[in-house]
Amino acid sequence: MGHDLGYAALALLATSTYYVAFVVFRTAARRMPPLRGSRPFHVAWTMLTDPVWFGGGLLLFAGLAGEVVAFEALPLAVAQPVFAVSLVLLVIYAVWVLGERMTGREWTSVALFVVATVLVGLSAGEGSTAVADTGWRNTLANPWPVVGVTLPALLIAVLVWLVGDRRAGGRHAKRLAGVAYGIGAGACAGLAEAGIRGMALVFEQSHRDVVAVLNTPYPYLTLGLAALALGQLQVALQRCRLAIIATVLTVIGRSYLVLASTVLYHEGWPSSPGPFALRTGGLILALIALLNFPRYERRDVTGRRTGRKNVRQLQ
Repeated sequence: MGHDLGYAALALLATSTYYVAFVVFRTAARRMPPLRGSRPFHVAWTMLTDPVWFGGGLLLFAGLAGEVVAFEALPLAVAQPVFAVSLVLLVIYAVWVLGERMTGREWTSVALFVVATVLVGLSAGEGSTAVADTGWRNTLANPWPVVGVTLPALLIAVLVWLVGDRRAGGRHAKRLAGVAYGIGAGACAGLAEAGIRGMALVFEQSHRDVVAVLNTPYPYLTLGLAALALGQLQVALQRCRLAIIATVLTVIGRSYLVLASTVLYHEGWPSSPGPFALRTGGLILALIALLNFPRYERRDVTGRRTGRKNVRQLQ
């Protein structure tokens, strides 16, 4: 019991650190010149040369490292509620401290997202997260599964960036809501996590051979998709509310991780009635929440204490 409590505390600290990085990224976004998805090199240079953003990046990776350690040791029945609690705390912070305004409809979607995250996590159950030994080997022998899961994430990210730039221009233009940016960044983040999962599998089953890991597409998949996710997140934080972006990114990322792992590593869909119902119900709830979110931001939703300066810059 004490062992699990210690790891639960580490999981809460790690996920909280992960989400604190989002707050730091938002602070950096307000310092930066307007970012455009159509200028990816300018976005990358602005992020990497900003010391505040760089500090947030270090926090993000520290949080991810802590999550890997804690979540590997904890039962999913404990780990997923801890993850959901951290997300709720971030939303509360964004509303109470940053002054972000949310409608009842948006609160309903956030609640559905939290429940969906817990259900998808619990659907794995004890012992069902093991990956077939031959799963990643078959993927390396046949590159089409990697292409199949990568193309949708790239297309979504590119479409959101280009449409977001088009919508952001003009005095009376409607700005895309955070849900759109969250979907694009979340799909990339989920696939990057799937790449980390692949590296861990190869590293373990090749007897800790780093060269074997580098000879797979997983490191490059992870780096490329993580860079896209971070870039899109930073663009979104100049235009949309942190609470919405973080919620959608988290749930889409976790859902895409599950789907990508099924394709890449032959992780089967749960066959037992209970886990099957949990996973299917979680993904359905996530879809309902997405459909319930408004497509465009209202001009007054950020309140007096949040990014009005950036709104004027982007008009």
